[in-house]
Amino acid sequence: MEDVVRLKERERRRSKRREAALAWLLCSPYLIVFLLFTLIPFAMGFVFSFMRYNPYMPEENRFVGLTNYLNIFNFDLPVSQAYWESFGTMVVFAAVAVPCLIVIPLALAYLINLHPPGYKIFRAIIYLPSVVSVTVVGIIFGNMFAGNESGLINAWLNTEIKWLSGKPWAGDTLRWLVMLIASIWWQTGTNFVIFSGALRNVPKSLYEACEMDGGNRAQRILFVTLPNIKPAIAICLFNTLIGYLNLYGQPYVLNELENESILVSPMMFIQKYLSGGITYARQTGYICACAIVFGVFVMIFSILERRLMRDRRKKNARSADCLRYRRNKGACAEEGKEDA
Repeated sequence: MEDVVRLKERERRRSKRREAALAWLLCSPYLIVFLLFTLIPFAMGFVFSFMRYNPYMPEENRFVGLTNYLNIFNFDLPVSQAYWESFGTMVVFAAVAVPCLIVIPLALAYLINLHPPGYKIFRAIIYLPSVVSVTVVGIIFGNMFAGNESGLINAWLNTEIKWLSGKPWAGDTLRWLVMLIASIWWQTGTNFVIFSGALRNVPKSLYEACEMDGGNRAQRILFVTLPNIKPAIAICLFNTLIGYLNLYGQPYVLNELENESILVSPMMFIQKYLSGGITYARQTGYICACAIVFGVFVMIFSILERRLMRDRRKKNARSADCLRYRRNKGACAEEGKEDA
């Protein structure tokens, strides 16, 4: 009998080892990519941020401590001024784009959830732009808003408006408007799908109860719909906010050639200096420090957003009395069993 038990135990352990090996095998592609393209580059960048690092002249590399970080906050340096100016444009655009990409998908999801005629076709049309890449978005809107007579909008209006020209804070309002339209067209579908699923899960009995109490449509939306889809709103807000704090694709593809060197986001700033070759090689350590500071900035924003959107369940006196009653009732039942 003991031999049978030992055999079964050995087989169970062997089965667990096989399952663990299979799990690691399935996870290995992601782990390898994460290790090679995320963890190791982050560790190297963190080390380089404390060095005067030049990949083309290793003999000049040396440890400088916090000098690179202090230089970031030295606003007398032109490169530091350009870095913090890129923060300003990014924050302003995110402050406008993020609410639009929450309100518009939510409104569309609510209307589609009413099942109007042809709602399945409209649902597919709304989601379809989400499957294209940012390069395709740039080609589409770049051709539509080209700054000469070849542009579709200019051809319709018989004008030659420079839609995609202008420097930050100096005549570039039309460019940012085009980027906003392109972003809404491109990314509405993702949040639309999340909101659609959340709206379908709201119990209809709550709507009926609100209607019986005399609630109108606006009150049903305010007091029934929004509280029940708060987790979906938090997810969409978090993903959209992080995406626009890492703004890079839209300003890169929607730009005129004469303004291709304009840096309107920290990601564009970091990308330009790290890919500048020998020209900016001596500033590699400084740019790594900029990337670390930018990462901390994004992390702080994400933590604040999660804390603000956290579900706070307030326990009032009545609920506390109910919990105390249940606890005492359970204790009395246990004492009754012991006496029996």
